[in-house]
Amino acid sequence: MGLLRGEPDDLVERGVHTLFFPHGLGHLVGLGVRDASGTIPGRTKDQRPILATLRADLPLKPGYVVTVEPGLYFIAALLQDSTRRARHRNDVNWELTDRLLHLGGVRVEDNVLVTEGDPEVLTASIPKALN
Repeated sequence: MGLLRGEPDDLVERGVHTLFFPHGLGHLVGLGVRDASGTIPGRTKDQRPILATLRADLPLKPGYVVTVEPGLYFIAALLQDSTRRARHRNDVNWELTDRLLHLGGVRVEDNVLVTEGDPEVLTASIPKALN
């Protein structure tokens, strides 16, 4: 879309993506819609700000069901903040961002079953776009 400028790995490492994607990528699904996730006992949570919204830091095993929830948001409180704008002045196409601010946002969520082979997308038959 041309919203960000730079190398993707560098932008992610510096947290630029969190301006437009301020939540975690997914979580485990079980008896509760959002089952406990967390980390393996003994593993220390990664303290880097880019991983602050990471809900699950554990190996996935066959039988687990997880969500995959990419999104794109235009949140005025984040995108009109002068400190963030100054910090990311060269990383973001602010002119385009301002023109798209009225859109709000979108999130696509799939539920995925972890198997011994390829994962099974349980929500594959649900349309993701309007025709």
